Amino acid sequence: MLKSCSNNYFFYKFYNNLKIIHLFNKINIYSSLKFVLLFFCFLTNAQSAFEISEPEIQGISSNKLSDLDSIMHTYVDNKSLSAVQTAIVKNGKLVHFDSYGYSNIDLEKPLSNNDIFRIASMTKPVVSVALMMLHEKGEFNLMDPVSKFIPEFKNLTKGNKGKITRNEIKIIDLLRHSAGLEFKGPESYRESIGLTLEEFVKKSIKSPLKYEPGTQWRYSFSTDICGYLIEIISGMTLDNFLKTHVFEPLNMKDTFFELPPEKKERFTTLYALEKDILTVFDEPSSSPFARNVTLFSGAGGLLSTTNDYLIFCQMLLNGGKFNETRIIQPSTLNLMLKDHAKGLKYKKLIFGKKKGFGLGFEIINKENTKFGSKGTYGWGGIFGTYFRIDPVENMIFIYMTQSFETYNLKLSEKFRGLVYDSLL
Repeated sequence: MLKSCSNNYFFYKFYNNLKIIHLFNKINIYSSLKFVLLFFCFLTNAQSAFEISEPEIQGISSNKLSDLDSIMHTYVDNKSLSAVQTAIVKNGKLVHFDSYGYSNIDLEKPLSNNDIFRIASMTKPVVSVALMMLHEKGEFNLMDPVSKFIPEFKNLTKGNKGKITRNEIKIIDLLRHSAGLEFKGPESYRESIGLTLEEFVKKSIKSPLKYEPGTQWRYSFSTDICGYLIEIISGMTLDNFLKTHVFEPLNMKDTFFELPPEKKERFTTLYALEKDILTVFDEPSSSPFARNVTLFSGAGGLLSTTNDYLIFCQMLLNGGKFNETRIIQPSTLNLMLKDHAKGLKYKKLIFGKKKGFGLGFEIINKENTKFGSKGTYGWGGIFGTYFRIDPVENMIFIYMTQSFETYNLKLSEKFRGLVYDSLL
């Protein structure tokens, strides 16, 4: 039988032995149980970077969080997902964290709080922030043509006839996905796994563009080029730049492109649904992430944990600072969180009137929507990861799975609705 932290027998023994029932006689007993359990799980399983708080103190209903758990668990129980991990940080305090299911189904290995996930396109916000760190140092202007740094981007062609484009690709086009490039899925990266980022970018740009740069919003691999720009401008490989300037300062110890051998046991298995059966797509023992990685994909190559990504999100919510460590200036983040997709063709088709796209994030630009408060931003990943940051509610919510099915299941819509429904 599957278990989450809320069904941990050892916790109940711990609870009874300490005889702490009398501490909770003035508040809802379920809320108290969840609070102690949350503290206990992190004490025994994974150390959180956040102070743990009872949900009601931060304006969230424990009973509604129980409903959230139950509903999210059903996706595992009905075998649509192998596992799911959810977390909510409100007012800088961790009010919810739940792990349910198996990191490996065949081995019946339970998902742990500190397990490592392939975060796919949730790499893009990290790399976008890293590039903008160089922008605020005056290393480039957003309207600079990419050819200023990568000569191969001069005189690009578009379409089947190979006509030379009127517009050059600008750096802002890479960040807001208006460069005219195509989308590349997992198979494209598997075919290029032995390349360096420089080789991958220069090979990819030989193909004609899909449309005129600067005219349409079309999701693409452009953040890979952002990563290569970081390498050129900084003189460091992308993995070293992120480690030195983002991960180590923020104490994100479990975020990287290449899985360290000593952390292999914490690496989750990725599943695809084939004929209604969860089938292994990538397992830790043979995963390219566990080999010598040379292609540091800024579009989707990072591994991370929920706790690490919460740190990154809290840094953003704090205006570029986590604890006493500043990564980026508030003015730079404010620039990133403007809707830079206005006026681009297909923007309304993709986002409607209520959403837009900044420099690395989807942004909610209308009040009273089902998508969250105005100003809420975030993104997700094809392997089943998702996060949103709501500055109005001072809240971060995130889930991690390892499955291609979350889009078909509309998991993000369900999870987001449950989170907002839990607000008091």
